[in-house]
Amino acid sequence: MSRRIDLAGTKNVDYDKVAEGYDQVRTGDPEMMHQILSEVFLGRNSTILDIGCGTANNTLLVSRNSHARLVGIDLSSGMLHEAKKKTPEIHLAHASANHLPFGNMTFDLAFMTEVLHHLADVPPVINETFRVLRASGEFCIVTQSHEQIDHRMTTRFFPATAEIDKGRYPNIEVAKKHLRAAGFTNVRSKPFTFARIPLEDEYLETVEKKGYSMLHKISEVEYQEGLKELRAAYAAGARLEYAPRYTFIWGSKST
Repeated sequence: MSRRIDLAGTKNVDYDKVAEGYDQVRTGDPEMMHQILSEVFLGRNSTILDIGCGTANNTLLVSRNSHARLVGIDLSSGMLHEAKKKTPEIHLAHASANHLPFGNMTFDLAFMTEVLHHLADVPPVINETFRVLRASGEFCIVTQSHEQIDHRMTTRFFPATAEIDKGRYPNIEVAKKHLRAAGFTNVRSKPFTFARIPLEDEYLETVEKKGYSMLHKISEVEYQEGLKELRAAYAAGARLEYAPRYTFIWGSKST
């Protein structure tokens, strides 16, 4: 397999174009949302903002597992179109995270899951999040460290994705520095390894439909080479298992 990092790694993903296929193969993560909700106290009058909600899979999970009011924003109208089909009870807004269309001190919790690496400029987004949080509000960023990227199953079959994503994903300490600069206190990070799961046919289908954004950023040659190896592994009956690893970065807005 070629280990070359192609210039195609710098291309942007058209999320309006891939939204429907993305929603067919991507689901919310109940354990990830449980980890977020277990760290905060929320009442019936609490309001939560999901920044970069995509097709709202995680937004919907949080809504169903809390008494809070959920709001989701995303820059992709295509993603929001898919989200609105299944979440009529959740307010969804087409907006940039750099300019949130909400007043000061509106939300009790804001979170973003696997969004940080999509941001062209991180500090303005964190500053905006700080602005819209109420006093004692909490902000959670779910992302991956560079070490965690190395342990992905996609890295095994598509190694070019690791180097590309290490360029896209901010270092954890840098991200924490941005939170402190914006005014957040009690900034902390918590790496978490989820339970090991077998990768059934759904994983292959997700890869075949390029349901992971980094697969759009490698060359077509690299993608096809990796896909060929992955299909061969499935055909040979290989037992593919994966324990997802993420880092939860938290910041508090002090009273």
